[in-house]
Amino acid sequence: MRIAFLLLCFCVDPLWGQSSVTPPNVASVSVKARTETELTLEWNKVTNVGYVLKYFNGTEIPLSASMNGSMVTYTVSSLSAGTKYTFTLYTVLKGVRSSGFQFTVVTSPSNVASVSVKARSEIAVTLEWKKVHNRYSYIYLLRHNKTETYTPIYWGGSVATYTVSSLSPGTKYNFTLYTVFGGERSSGYNFSVVTMPINVPRVNVMQQSENYLVLSWEKGNGNNISYILVHSNGTETSITDSDKNSPVTYTVTSLSPGTKYTFTLYTVFEGVRSRGLKFSSVTVSRTVTGLRCERVSGGRALVLIWNAPAGTWTGVEVLVEGRNPQYSNGTRLEIRDLQPARWYHLTLKLLSGAIRSATVSVSCQTDPKGVIAGATLAALFVVFVICLGVCMKCRRSVLNRKSQREKPTHSAPIQGLEEGGHNAPVQAKTRASVQKKHLSRKQKSIKPLQDNPYQSPRCH
Repeated sequence: MRIAFLLLCFCVDPLWGQSSVTPPNVASVSVKARTETELTLEWNKVTNVGYVLKYFNGTEIPLSASMNGSMVTYTVSSLSAGTKYTFTLYTVLKGVRSSGFQFTVVTSPSNVASVSVKARSEIAVTLEWKKVHNRYSYIYLLRHNKTETYTPIYWGGSVATYTVSSLSPGTKYNFTLYTVFGGERSSGYNFSVVTMPINVPRVNVMQQSENYLVLSWEKGNGNNISYILVHSNGTETSITDSDKNSPVTYTVTSLSPGTKYTFTLYTVFEGVRSRGLKFSSVTVSRTVTGLRCERVSGGRALVLIWNAPAGTWTGVEVLVEGRNPQYSNGTRLEIRDLQPARWYHLTLKLLSGAIRSATVSVSCQTDPKGVIAGATLAALFVVFVICLGVCMKCRRSVLNRKSQREKPTHSAPIQGLEEGGHNAPVQAKTRASVQKKHLSRKQKSIKPLQDNPYQSPRCH
């Protein structure tokens, strides 16, 4: 009977049975697509009903929802980025709506405007960015090499910082920084950073001249490496490594002689410089001029004098044959313990740190006056000794002749003594007389010699 009654009522008014029936709510609403200003909602279709979407501000909008099979989609636009919205979806049947299905969704937050490198080293980079809309409810997710890391939240200030470590020197890295709100992330801000390359280990000075320096160093690791040489006056020169198979060489020109220069060499990768290797070198000084010697009285020393050249120099090195080098930081040097009247060959090199200039030479003679005076005195002494010896010899000769002339005859007295002594005077007188006669006869045949008392004695 009940079934028949209902059928009768339906035949009289087909909609009468539904006018008092509340349609069921949708089972769920999901977000099919999301942007900063739009949300595309999706739910399972309820048969023979319409839909009304009530916004968070109370506005209700009947939906002209598109239906694709069993699914219904609707896009809500003109929303704000990174905002939570609460909606209520009603199903409607013959003017009767369901109790409504309430749900909350969020729009995608905005990306950061930019990311900069606050600090950089060979193995780490410190990133910095402004907080999106200066909202503290946002967090940030950094993606690097398929690894995602939430950065610490800094509540104070409008700038966030984060340090990425355990990196390799001179390497380019790609990152994506997401802004996260309500569990939803932004589309992501993509950027690249480069770690600091390593300095070259050292710079060698291959050649030094008065006005240029030839530098050389080993290449840095990796490709696309270049170099910047900064002069002490601030001038920067870019150097490209064109030859991949040998050390890098570069000639610094237009320098001044005997001058110390300080340089800084940077390794450059992707526009990022290394810490910089600082080094110094000195150009070769010009040779000295006016090299000359002054004699020192006595002949035991020489004073070497020169004119100092222009430029920076630290001293001179003087070499004397057979001796160790001597040094001076002035323009004169006294060389002692030499031999008088002797020629010495002297060479001089100007020093600029460890750099030596070309050699300048001079030959000098020590003072010969002492030797001449000594030789003259020695000669006079020899002459004196010879004359003294001659005179002594002559004197002895004269004395011997005089002694022979005055020597008495002793034969008569001896005979007299043998005969008795009383006849001695008579015999002596007789002998004297005989001698006198003999001499008288001899003098007649030989011309007598007479000694001149004023004539110098002759030496035989």
